[in-house]
Amino acid sequence: MNPLTSRQKKAIETRAKLLKTSLDLFNKHGYEHVSIEQITKACNVSKGTFYTYFPTKYDVILEKFKELDSFYSTVEKNIDSSLPASEKILTLYQEQMKYLTNVVGKDLLRTVYTAAMTSQVEQDHYLISPQRMIFQIMNSYIEEGIQLGEFRHDIEVNHIQTIIQRCMRANVYDWLIHNEDFDLSAEMAQFTAIVLDGLKIKNK
Repeated sequence: MNPLTSRQKKAIETRAKLLKTSLDLFNKHGYEHVSIEQITKACNVSKGTFYTYFPTKYDVILEKFKELDSFYSTVEKNIDSSLPASEKILTLYQEQMKYLTNVVGKDLLRTVYTAAMTSQVEQDHYLISPQRMIFQIMNSYIEEGIQLGEFRHDIEVNHIQTIIQRCMRANVYDWLIHNEDFDLSAEMAQFTAIVLDGLKIKNK
């Protein structure tokens, strides 16, 4: 692989600076109260430079979702394929919660979730897009669980996925509004296990 040119290195540095500065400003002032002009002024670059890397302000937020989805792909490869579907789902969520707690953190996640609810986002929201890696992985586990007789057959895959994903978002929301005594991983495991139990086929 050829080494990066000084121009390529500069481009990477500029993009990273725009990303970090934008997120810092969103966290400090609120997503809807920060303009692209404020971001570019803080980075000492032109608006044209911002648009070179991010088509819209919201694309900065999308970067964090895409980082999460890349993480999910890595986790999936390390999950024991012999586990029941419900255990795979719980394992995926456990790793997700550890990542959110230890890598993403509350401040950044609050910014991401707040931006997701702003009226300035006019496009279909990536947070709930079926194209996201987390949904694709979850669908494969649910389909496997149905085929192997672990999960009920009377509920469609997408409906089961919606139920499970709402468990995740509810727990994350609670974590964001509680003090530090709220153990996200433990709460998620307990809550999701109860919901998954209700989706399983019961032995008569």
